[in-house]
Amino acid sequence: MYLPRMAGRARLRRPLITLAAAAAALLIAACGSSGGSAGSSDGGTAASGSSAPYTVTFGYISSAGTGLTGPWGFAYSKGLLQQWLKSYGITLNLAQFANGPLLTAAMVGGSVDMGVLGDTPALIAESQGLQARFVSQPEVGLVAWVVAQPSIKTLSQLAGKTLARQQGSYLDRYIQGLLSEKGLLSQVKLVAMLSAQATPAFEAGSLDAMTIQPTAWPQIESTGKKYNILAESETTPSLEGTQATVVAGKELAAHPDLASIWNTVRVKSVQYAEAHASAYYAWSAAQASTTAALEEETAPLSAYPIPNFTTAGIKQLQGTLNFLVSEQEAKSFSIQSWELQSND
Repeated sequence: MYLPRMAGRARLRRPLITLAAAAAALLIAACGSSGGSAGSSDGGTAASGSSAPYTVTFGYISSAGTGLTGPWGFAYSKGLLQQWLKSYGITLNLAQFANGPLLTAAMVGGSVDMGVLGDTPALIAESQGLQARFVSQPEVGLVAWVVAQPSIKTLSQLAGKTLARQQGSYLDRYIQGLLSEKGLLSQVKLVAMLSAQATPAFEAGSLDAMTIQPTAWPQIESTGKKYNILAESETTPSLEGTQATVVAGKELAAHPDLASIWNTVRVKSVQYAEAHASAYYAWSAAQASTTAALEEETAPLSAYPIPNFTTAGIKQLQGTLNFLVSEQEAKSFSIQSWELQSND
């Protein structure tokens, strides 16, 4: 289910992309791809019947090591996404990343042509000069929860405690925004951990609290340790995240129709999932090791809009950018200029 043109950057409080991260991302992309090279010298446009076939390396996020998620992941599992793209001469080469900053670093290095990731790392990378365009906002209302040890029952009790979040993700933006609203941001020790690392540390008692995707709750609850849910982003929708599809500028220059082709198959994927909703939720739940009911509740298919951009989604995105700028984690820029509209 859920879910960098490098210009000189002013000193930001918590730099999220470093040379080490970029190097790691390139290694991950090289090892995690299923073969084929990105875009490169094929030339031509995807929609032209006379153009040569080409490969697109597509980055996606999965800290749990699962495959491509969301409606397009469901279509991929059925072989449909590959079939639809093949009709345009495109072969999809998947590259899995543990988080958004690693994906954008790989895009900087040229090993990833396009990808879907959370809005927070996408915004930060763009503000740093990522040479890519924002071609769609495929999911809105990404939900996050804050869970804590049994002895911690309220957010205020997090003062002086240690909370893990996946740095540079929408989970990070959510908890920072929430704590800021409560006047607690400077009082809670935030540590950066991937979700797959934070969960066992939390269960071992090494962490006081952590942010999670709701689908992780059944596994955490099954320990019987009576952990508490301190906050659910459903009560503060302005703090919820969205996803962003970004395509490298170099790839768009070589294949100008790639964005419109992807959005065409994205819509087909959503429509296919809607037509097979029960099967979709069961598949998505298996991907996240959770229940179909919770998957449908926290990541409903209604969260995947058909339009490339929606007023509500862009409003959420602007709110996230405003917060990142206020926290000196990103520089301000025009989201409208970043968007790739169909007439661009």
